[in-house]
Amino acid sequence: MAENSDKSWAARDLAASGASLSEIAAELARIEKTTKAQSVNKVTWAQVGRVTEPGRYMLRFGWVTITAEDLAIWEQYQNAAFTLYTPVSSTETEETIGEEFRLGIVELREDWNVPQNEK
Repeated sequence: MAENSDKSWAARDLAASGASLSEIAAELARIEKTTKAQSVNKVTWAQVGRVTEPGRYMLRFGWVTITAEDLAIWEQYQNAAFTLYTPVSSTETEETIGEEFRLGIVELREDWNVPQNEK
């Protein structure tokens, strides 16, 4: 619902400023990408299908690159949640930003589970 509200206000503000339809459309697309990326900010191993190999995986919200180091953490702490971030490089186009994610900071909670090697 907040996404629609953001879009409505942005469209009204841009229309009032005399922006062209293409400028309005570009701004609405930018808001949608930002909102989509913000709506999924952490993932668990179960949410990515308990993948077992490093690689690039397509999920419902975009592509996620998972490294061997990420998998090692999930193997030890199966309910750990990684914060998603969007890598920015000079070769990426504006269209791919917001659709490509990497795993960042890991959140371990004591009540989630005990590391397997301590069971």
